[in-house]
Amino acid sequence: MGGEGLGLLDKVIDSGIDLLKEIKHETSNDSFVVGLRFEEYVEDLFSKKYFSVAEKTHSTETNKERYVESSMNPDFVFRYIPSGEMFAVECKYRSGLNGEMLDWTNPKQLKRYWKFSQERKIPVFIVIGLGGDDDAPDGMFNIPLEEAKYPKLYPSVFNMLSRPPDKSFFWKNGKLY
Repeated sequence: MGGEGLGLLDKVIDSGIDLLKEIKHETSNDSFVVGLRFEEYVEDLFSKKYFSVAEKTHSTETNKERYVESSMNPDFVFRYIPSGEMFAVECKYRSGLNGEMLDWTNPKQLKRYWKFSQERKIPVFIVIGLGGDDDAPDGMFNIPLEEAKYPKLYPSVFNMLSRPPDKSFFWKNGKLY
């Protein structure tokens, strides 16, 4: 059975490992995996015809090997292809409210998003999925960073920025809809 047989066995083992990773990705309740699935859901709502992904944060797998500092940035920087305008999107999935408040971040992260926006001179939008599943939320909110002034938001803030969770995003006059 020489080296050729082992090569085939290695391929079968690698395929099995890949399949197990995919099953874990689809079924895990780990907060990092849930967040990743929501990011993928949000990314799919940006048409490839109109938006390119200029930057995307690194996976936890990559960061386990060696932490990449840009992972502290918002999840995506998109370019609106027709005009070249750039903007960032931070994705957050929450299964429910904390009382009546939407607890979406912590003070350190909020400060980093503000710093990122100011240094890059681009707007940052917080896209929050609420309830349902991370890949099919019951509700969704698109909150410009300047409206998300605090780590916890009152319903009066997030409800006015509600959007259909399955509707594609569009960009107009420097605003994300």
